[in-house]
Amino acid sequence: MDHPVIEEMIDWHGCDAVEFDPQKLGGRATVGNSRMDADGILINFEGGLSVDEIVDSFGVPKDAVETILAFAAAKQKRLTA
Repeated sequence: MDHPVIEEMIDWHGCDAVEFDPQKLGGRATVGNSRMDADGILINFEGGLSVDEIVDSFGVPKDAVETILAFAAAKQKRLTA
């Protein structure tokens, strides 16, 4: 499946909604205390889930999902500009 937002790897450093813990998911950018990674948020959003469905399905805060999507969109603009 093609994932337009993550065609290039996103550097999540600087995104306030994620944290990096080498003990969780190999140090990937995760959402708060969850084991959901930021790339997973994007993949599910691009796969058709709404923000509310992501929140309900993965138990992550809505503001974190919105922040991750906005951060990715800003990064994508920089990648394509």
